[in-house]
Amino acid sequence: MALGQEAAMRRMIEQTAMVLRDMAEGFDNLGDSVGRHSALPEAGHSPRMSAYTVEFLTDPVEIAAALLDAAAVATNLIISMHPGPVAKRAELDEELERTRHALSRGVAVRSIYAESFLKSPVGAKHLRALAESGVDIRLLGSVPFQLIVSDTLTMFSGAGQEDARSLAVLRPAFVARAAQQALEHWWTTATPLDDLARHVNDSPTPQEQAILRLMSAGVRDEAIAREIGVSIRTFRRNLANLLNRLGAENRFQAGVKASAKGWL
Repeated sequence: MALGQEAAMRRMIEQTAMVLRDMAEGFDNLGDSVGRHSALPEAGHSPRMSAYTVEFLTDPVEIAAALLDAAAVATNLIISMHPGPVAKRAELDEELERTRHALSRGVAVRSIYAESFLKSPVGAKHLRALAESGVDIRLLGSVPFQLIVSDTLTMFSGAGQEDARSLAVLRPAFVARAAQQALEHWWTTATPLDDLARHVNDSPTPQEQAILRLMSAGVRDEAIAREIGVSIRTFRRNLANLLNRLGAENRFQAGVKASAKGWL
């Protein structure tokens, strides 16, 4: 393993321990366990599923295979959290397929996602597909990193595009127990998908709020379009959608109904 990869792996472990240490007894031993028991792969060799205590994967094919294997070997529970950003559609489809396979075998699946998923059309569709398949989903305003516990296997990667390209696989059972306790803690503070979806659906988007505010101030259509950065044609289409959403027949009614809903 290259020095840069090893340093990144140890940084990820330290980040994990920092978050979980206060939540689960025994996680303090992770660093000692790595030092005593793990044999790091030699340069150019990074096995997918092995007896190593800790693995660090950077190859996208190996990461996809490790995620698939983790879902395939689960027998009781897969619990996870996902920070975003929303992945590419192909990756989301792979996640949905392996999750459905686990559910078909009677494995319970619970997942926490960042609320940003619900605000993305692709992310929202993915969450709904998971929920319809039987996944119990909750959302948090901020998710610190990706963490997956599949029975006694723990998988971790940081938040953000760069960190999402790597995956640490931790095998000690006590790590999985600690990680699950942490996930259970976050689970109790998260909002069920249906509850948050109703709230989001009953709230104006930032663009809708801007349109309502400017219209109520008597600003002309062309000026509103310039203010929100769209063409006049797009503005009028968005306005028609907003009137339809409010159940209003004209702009005056839209202002009255928006005020009644607390949108202004």
